[in-house]
Amino acid sequence: MYSAAAPDRPRKEAGADDTVAARLCADVFTSLARSDQRARARQYVQGLLTTEGRKSFRNMAAQLGGGPTLEQRMHHFVSCSTWDWVPVRQALTEVMAQAAPPEAWVLRPLLVPKDGSETVGVHQRHDPALGRLLNLQYTVGLWSASAAAAHPLGWRLLLPRVWTDDPVRRARVSIPATRRAETPGECAVEACLETVARAPRTGPPRPVVVAVDGADVVGVIQQLRAARLPFLVKSDRAVPLAVVDQDAPGAASRPHSPHQIIAAARSRPRPDGAHTPADDRTLAVRVRSPLRGTRTEHAPDDDLLLVGSADAGHPPGDLWLTNMRDTPVARLTALTALVARSDDALARTTVPLGIKDFTGRTFDGWNRHTTLVSVAHCAVLLSQAAHRPPPEA
Repeated sequence: MYSAAAPDRPRKEAGADDTVAARLCADVFTSLARSDQRARARQYVQGLLTTEGRKSFRNMAAQLGGGPTLEQRMHHFVSCSTWDWVPVRQALTEVMAQAAPPEAWVLRPLLVPKDGSETVGVHQRHDPALGRLLNLQYTVGLWSASAAAAHPLGWRLLLPRVWTDDPVRRARVSIPATRRAETPGECAVEACLETVARAPRTGPPRPVVVAVDGADVVGVIQQLRAARLPFLVKSDRAVPLAVVDQDAPGAASRPHSPHQIIAAARSRPRPDGAHTPADDRTLAVRVRSPLRGTRTEHAPDDDLLLVGSADAGHPPGDLWLTNMRDTPVARLTALTALVARSDDALARTTVPLGIKDFTGRTFDGWNRHTTLVSVAHCAVLLSQAAHRPPPEA
């Protein structure tokens, strides 16, 4: 989890080429009805790309050579205008699916500390890195990730009951009537489904890698199963699992925690030839789906793989539950590594571009700002690709 303890302003890897950024803006802002809106959107992205330090309306207006009038216009364009960010995210998803095809969708939370409690979604939540309660926004980002790069495509703001159950607060920041209170797991799955529904359908669905600490693992798995998506969900000690004995169909051990199951698997000798060298550092144990509860009948299609480190000399580390039972273990390990790739892209590019810097208060404004930050991030990524020397033959 990228928390408040992480550096607020890491150094950016690179900026964006003006031509590349202009072409991307032309492609993704076609849904904006008026030419002045499209021009203002390009101007806002330019401000995100060129302004040093905090990306406030005032700082970006000053960088772009304007004063209070431009600052007011930028504020109105993001916080008070009527343009819909959903088609922009859809267009960005379509463009980037061609330019940088994903290997997987990665879901990661972002904790954004805020002064006061009037900005939409701000509530008290424990920050695990600092070990204390903070006023913050809890956001889940949906990342398109591959071994080469990662970029954000969508953001979803978690709204706790202190916001959804208070009509006055809802009205003050324009929370839509359709939004309800969510848990971190529900927020993550909705962030995924919003983008997956917009993604171009080319071949089988991409795996979803869910690394959201504290999420209801059982609930997340249930929702992703219902959506018929392949997944890897980061597990924790609270999920009871039963090891399935494949030599005795229908039989399973009594429930244990994921760490207990991996620890027991580490201690068992594996016969020669039971695994390939690429799998030596990882164990995959077939377990009964937590969705089955205490039911006695056994349905193999409900089984999952519990994936963890095979190195008995080190702590088990992160454990994962997946329904991709026929996927080689080395490939599953490579998919979980995309979490670190996304975290690195967040720290190097998305945070310096201002994902945490929205200074408005409204729900619509927050969504527009985060969408424009995603566009700016993709402009940086495409610029890097355009200037990268071609590989040698």
